[in-house]
Amino acid sequence: MQQLLDMLNYMRPEGSNAQRLFCKKYLEPVFGEPDEDGNYFLLVGSKYPKIAFMAHHDTVHKDQGFQRIHVSSKGHVSLAEKNWSRSCLGADCTTGVYIILRMIEADVPGVYIIHAGEEIGCVGSKALAKRRPPYLDKVEAAISFDRYGTTSIITHQMGERTCSDEFATSLSSTLGMPYLTPDPTGAFTDSIEYIHFIPECTNISVGYYNQHSVNESQDLNYLEELIGNLIDADWGALDIVRDPRDMIFRSSLDPWGDNYYNDSGGYQSAVRAETSFLAELCSDYPEEVADILRNVGYDAASLLEDLNINPTSHDLNRMLEANY
Repeated sequence: MQQLLDMLNYMRPEGSNAQRLFCKKYLEPVFGEPDEDGNYFLLVGSKYPKIAFMAHHDTVHKDQGFQRIHVSSKGHVSLAEKNWSRSCLGADCTTGVYIILRMIEADVPGVYIIHAGEEIGCVGSKALAKRRPPYLDKVEAAISFDRYGTTSIITHQMGERTCSDEFATSLSSTLGMPYLTPDPTGAFTDSIEYIHFIPECTNISVGYYNQHSVNESQDLNYLEELIGNLIDADWGALDIVRDPRDMIFRSSLDPWGDNYYNDSGGYQSAVRAETSFLAELCSDYPEEVADILRNVGYDAASLLEDLNINPTSHDLNRMLEANY
């Protein structure tokens, strides 16, 4: 794990010198030079692999540079100093990068992609999905290592089904980790950009918590168990069920930005359906939605501002109680 601990010292917002140093030290000796959009990829075992393993090399830090970390006696990594200017540990997605390096070292077959610019809108994966290089032609599953906790195999991102329950269940079984279960509450990560041509696109828990905050931490014990199971897994035993051609409408994150899949109802009806579903998710999972908003940088004041809502006296009192 020492390599991961060293990697976590780097604070690397997209485009920063620290990010370039990180990539030069940890990625380029394995992957070589990045593509024109800053993505690194490597084929292991086949010219046309069936599985794509994904992470991203930027972090959500506000400042670039280096930080000190602390490892507890229970095997949890956190910031040594909770300085708000440091903003986060960066296990999202340093842990995912580390997992991929370990899997490559173990010669697990697949295509490995470490994207640029996920934290500023999946910039690298959008561009790669639009180009759709030949090595992606036979890929049946895109698995991102970019989910918090220890229990999730994501089946939906941004309210869109991106992965079948059957695939999620078979992945849990293949890994021998029954506590990883289908989870429809995903936000988004790079794998969502491939949903229009890769059948199963998911994101699995890698053991970090409180991402994008100074309280972010990484569970090393869970991570080591996960890596061992990823290396030993039978990757031919997965159930591929979802058909990307069955999608009703394009997500607002679609890299082409055009308005239709194949439905006759048109884009506006699709947007209404998506908005309705998102509203239902907010109603069904209010605390989870609040956590997502907080982790991407919102507090009550900034959310009210973006909603163009003037806070009532009751709102102001509650904000004062929360130390805004």
